[in-house]
Amino acid sequence: MIINHKHNLVIHRSLGLVYLEFSTGRMSFCGYFLTALIILKQRFSAAEHSVPPAPTLTQTAVRGSSVELICQAPQGYGGLVFKLYKIRDLIDVIEYSSEQQSSHFVLRGKDTKKENHYCCQYGNSMYSSYMQPVFTVSPLPSPHLMVEPSSGHVTSGETLSFNCQAPPDHQKHRPEAFLLLRSAKGTSGSMVAPAKLVSQSQEAHFSVKTMGQEDSGEYSCLYQLKLPKTGQVNSTASQPVHITVIELPVPTLSQHEGEVLECVGSPSYLQGLFSLFRVGVLSPVATHQASLTQHSARFPIPTHYEHGAQYQCQYSMSLGNYRAYSKMSMPVTLPCIPGYHSCKQTSTGSTDLALIVGSVSAGVLFLMAVLLLGFVVHRHIKNTSERRRQREQEKFWLHVHSRDHIADLTLQRVDIGSVGNGGTLRGRPSDSEAIYDCPMTTFKNPSFC
Repeated sequence: MIINHKHNLVIHRSLGLVYLEFSTGRMSFCGYFLTALIILKQRFSAAEHSVPPAPTLTQTAVRGSSVELICQAPQGYGGLVFKLYKIRDLIDVIEYSSEQQSSHFVLRGKDTKKENHYCCQYGNSMYSSYMQPVFTVSPLPSPHLMVEPSSGHVTSGETLSFNCQAPPDHQKHRPEAFLLLRSAKGTSGSMVAPAKLVSQSQEAHFSVKTMGQEDSGEYSCLYQLKLPKTGQVNSTASQPVHITVIELPVPTLSQHEGEVLECVGSPSYLQGLFSLFRVGVLSPVATHQASLTQHSARFPIPTHYEHGAQYQCQYSMSLGNYRAYSKMSMPVTLPCIPGYHSCKQTSTGSTDLALIVGSVSAGVLFLMAVLLLGFVVHRHIKNTSERRRQREQEKFWLHVHSRDHIADLTLQRVDIGSVGNGGTLRGRPSDSEAIYDCPMTTFKNPSFC
């Protein structure tokens, strides 16, 4: 707390907020000045830190002794926790299991005093501007809400068109903005679309594309005025318009009794109009209206169809002036049925016998082919081995004949002595001599020496 005695000014800091009080002066001036300081502080804080932008806090209605406020995050932002502050004190916290863009707060008892100022926050976002609820102003008349289609029944994916029109008796204070709200069972109202800012107009249009059954519920709208003395004021909500988003369960298609296709829808929707489609063709092959107690239809298989053709079915319901259509079933591929297409109708026994004979023949042919292949391979391997053996023998003998053979043919001669007396040979042994002058001779080169 900082006290400035010169200007009799008190500055408080709490919860990241700054507010000022003048010891003398009017409280309304304090509130406006406090709001300006908060806006400036948030702008500097946003520049320093990357935090989500501030929400807007507006008053939606006054119900008896309670006041309803709505804390709305900007488009594209949301949070799991929404907090409501009275000046600097945290007085209410609302937590959600999934991220929400807005939250409703209800002020009761001492919180409904006129001099109180409030702001809100979602998650860790910046704080909203301060606002002071209005309690004494008589409630503004509610606007009139219309929707197209007027029946309020649509299927998932269709677009709802809302027209919110303010009453003509307040033309001197033209609305500045319109809000569209939706409330479902067990939940508080939430803003469906961003506020529509208008200029010199008594009405606003909203377009909402439905995504599923979660978009069902009661829709209402209100408008905002800016009065000279009290500032921005919200009107009471319009009469709700009930919207029902219909999602017809997807049917199932199956083949029954050989030559019949059965399309089964949801038991909750009786007497539907069933249609059979061939996959890839927009126009139905056949249609059938179910009775008051049926939720299915049977279609005979077309007499002539291509083998492997696929079919799927769909059903529709009449809901007043509106007709709802289900999604297509999963496709079913038709098998080859005897009597249709090119299939020949034969008895089961003949079919089995032909199948057995064909299987045995195929087996015998396969075995013969394997044996023949084995014999050819064996002969080829044997011939290759024989040729290899012959080549090796030829190489061996060629190598043997190409070598030089050396032989030592040394002959000894006997020295015959002279004939002695008596006519007998007498002599003595002598040293051995080679017959040839060159004892080492080759067969191929006898003139070696």
